[in-house]
Amino acid sequence: MRLKLWPRTLIITILLVLLASLPLLNACAGEEAEEEEEEVVIPPEEEEEFDIVKDAVSAYLSDMAGNTKASDLHMRIVEGDAPYIVSLRSAEDYAKGHIPGAINIKFGDLTTLPENEEILVYCYTGQSASFATAVLGVLDYDVQNLLHGMSSWSTDPNVYVSRFDPATSQGDYTIETTANTATATYDFPELNNTASNDADDITEAAAKTVSPKYITAADLNMKIAEDEDMTIISVRSADHYAAGHVPGAVNISLGTLVNNLNKIDPDAPVYVYCYTGHSAAQAVALLQMLGYDAYSLKFGMCSWSSDTAVNAGKCFDASTAQNYEVET
Repeated sequence: MRLKLWPRTLIITILLVLLASLPLLNACAGEEAEEEEEEVVIPPEEEEEFDIVKDAVSAYLSDMAGNTKASDLHMRIVEGDAPYIVSLRSAEDYAKGHIPGAINIKFGDLTTLPENEEILVYCYTGQSASFATAVLGVLDYDVQNLLHGMSSWSTDPNVYVSRFDPATSQGDYTIETTANTATATYDFPELNNTASNDADDITEAAAKTVSPKYITAADLNMKIAEDEDMTIISVRSADHYAAGHVPGAVNISLGTLVNNLNKIDPDAPVYVYCYTGHSAAQAVALLQMLGYDAYSLKFGMCSWSSDTAVNAGKCFDASTAQNYEVET
């Protein structure tokens, strides 16, 4: 009898054990299902300051501010359609004579200008105002630069004060016609201008680092002779670069500047030139915003060579200057 009951008892015992373990198995299965369904959220990486400023510079270069001639500005003033005119000249020179309606501010106060106005900026020769134009343009101001500055508005030396003069501002330094190719690549500078993570704050902080910085043709020629570590950039057209360029210069257009930043050494000075200094000043302002130690060649290729085949005949001509009314 015992032999017959034992298998039955064993089977019943196993069934009871299995039934008792079912809730535990279901609970474990449920926990695994919950773990599988739980979504892991990875916070987005904060964008670096450099990348934010680079994007702002790239956006500006797609629709750059231009230059307004003195004759066009004068016509708008006569017609009562003048923009908000800003003089960046010294307070003393502003008092000697300024364009009618112009206000006088320092370069460092650019960000205090009204945002809803069409702005025209001018200086002595158009170069410092080109720095300002790039800064304001990146900050989304509607801005233009007065071509050749006060030099184009007045023929009175007491009013224009300073201008390009071939007798004193132009040299005849060595030129190259063989193209130079940038082969080395570099990391980008690191920006740390603000603790804010807001893109507008970061862009404005970078804009405030800009200041008009120049190098003369004589000084650049000396640096070349001494084989100093530097980057020289021509932003002139490829044809004019081929006709003659500063020795060692590479040709990078303004429109492709952002795409070629990895060719610029962030640990060495950068010297940029164009025809008269206007476009180079804009390029230098943008490079400074991006953390480069950049300088504009004063008066551009017009200060380097008197050969019109090289300077493209675009130098300021005093005979074209107007003699418009000024206010004191």
